Parts: sequence; C-alpha cells; structure tokens
Amino acid sequence: MNTPKNRKGFTIIEIIIAIVVLTVGVLGMVTTAALVTRMIARGQRSAAATAFAQRRLERMRVAACTAALRVNGTDTLYRGSTWTSINRWTYTDLGNLNYRLKIVSTYRTTQNRVRSDSTETTITCNNFL
Repeated sequence: MNTPKNRKGFTIIEIIIAIVVLTVGVLGMVTTAALVTRMIARGQRSAAATAFAQRRLERMRVAACTAALRVNGTDTLYRGSTWTSINRWTYTDLGNLNYRLKIVSTYRTTQNRVRSDSTETTITCNNFL
C-alpha cells in the first residue's frame, strides 16, 4: 500500500488529544469562576457587616466618656425579616479614664453558616487642661 508522504491535516489521535486538553482547560475555568463568585459574595457580606460595626463604633466612641452611656449591648441589622449582622459591644475600663471598646460582628455566609469578626479600639477620656 502506497501512501503519499506529503498529506496535510491532523490524525484522529491528535484531534482527540486536542479535545481532551481543551476540555480540561474549560473545566478549570468553570471551577475557578464558581470559586471567584463565592469569594465575591463572601466579601460583600463581610463588607456590609464591617460597615455596620464601624457605624456602631463611631456612635459608641462618643458615648464612652459618659458613664451613663458606657454600657455593653447588642444591635441587629435586618434585610427584610432575616438578620444579616449582629453587633455585640463591650467596654473594658483600662484605668486612668481609658476604655477599650470591642465590637464582635457576627454575620451569615452564603451557606447559612455564621462567621464573626472583631474590632477593638482604645478611647481616652482625659481632658488635657
């Protein structure tokens, strides 16, 4: 059997290998896209909870120097009828009119799990005369 040596084109093996390589690449991209989407959603939820905690921190920073307002407490952020973030804050007397304010922010993730982040600051109530 004589076959011409100058035939051009791909063999069936080369085509199958190319399809397998492309399929693996596309599957990798799809998996990465799903992971990135979950990470973006988690970042948005965390950012909303952090902004809620930051607003609470600014309000409590002013209240820290007044004994009647310096109380521990909680605050809840709702979207519709479901909670999205809960802030719990505590004051600690460090002495010498210094107070530590700690806010623990708890929020829901996409799989309905719960995560917590905390923020601490020291507030000085010294009146420099």
